Amino acid sequence: MNALAELRYCLRYRWARAGLAAAAVGIVALTGATAVWWPAQSGQRALEDEISNKRRALARAQQSEELARVYERTRKEVDLLEGKLRHGATQTQLVQGFARLAHKHGVRIVSETYEEGRNAAQPTLGAELAVQAAYPALRAFMRDLATLPTWSEVQEVRIENTPGAAQQKGRIRIVTYRLKST
Repeated sequence: MNALAELRYCLRYRWARAGLAAAAVGIVALTGATAVWWPAQSGQRALEDEISNKRRALARAQQSEELARVYERTRKEVDLLEGKLRHGATQTQLVQGFARLAHKHGVRIVSETYEEGRNAAQPTLGAELAVQAAYPALRAFMRDLATLPTWSEVQEVRIENTPGAAQQKGRIRIVTYRLKST
């Protein structure tokens, strides 16, 4: 009751009454603004959630499309590798293939040695080529090894740069995989 008596005492003053009226108007305005804002905010939140869900669905669709493309490309590459394995690379075929590529790119094969791989998991034929050519020609030669009908990969490359010479000397170790005979 003491607080009510103090309120009555304060209301005797004109500025106190004006402040109380302004506070009441402010409360009504705030209530009205909240009544308008709250549904709009809820609608905006629902719309943002819907946009987020659609973005996630789009990202999943793009990922599954990309996965399908990668799967298809990988399947084709596996078929290509299996075909290369079935080719049955002989040493003579490799010598001819390397000579053809070297001639195409202007690479001189100085010497070559071949060694039958003893790997039980996958039979291989190793080749070590001593080559001489300009660096871009050597790079193109190694890149085009993938065009051979065999599965041949560069295992090791050592290139010596001779100062003042236009050509580099190098050794290229190439491994050719073969189909395992059963």
